[in-house]
Amino acid sequence: MTPEEWLTMQADLLAVRNMNAVDITIRRGATTLAAQTVRIARAGYGARQATSAGAEQPSTLVVVMGAVDLAIQAGDRFTWNSALYEVTLVRPNRRAATVAEAQVVQ
Repeated sequence: MTPEEWLTMQADLLAVRNMNAVDITIRRGATTLAAQTVRIARAGYGARQATSAGAEQPSTLVVVMGAVDLAIQAGDRFTWNSALYEVTLVRPNRRAATVAEAQVVQ
């Protein structure tokens, strides 16, 4: 892809983000980052069962999409729709957008 095509893809994905944008405030350890605009969508249908120390608990997965410079990393936490989420994965390719996955922890 050409640099111009990557810029077009970035603009298209920002337009998609802005159709249902929310601002989240990420907590990274003891640091709170400035609010950032993202789009959050559920990953799949319903909740999955996570196993921890032999106990099962429901866990809702979401995809978080933002601009290429979105400050987000695995282990970050944020609140959305009254639920606390923890980022479990940030996809490495950030040429068109930043895409992360998070799950409910509380």
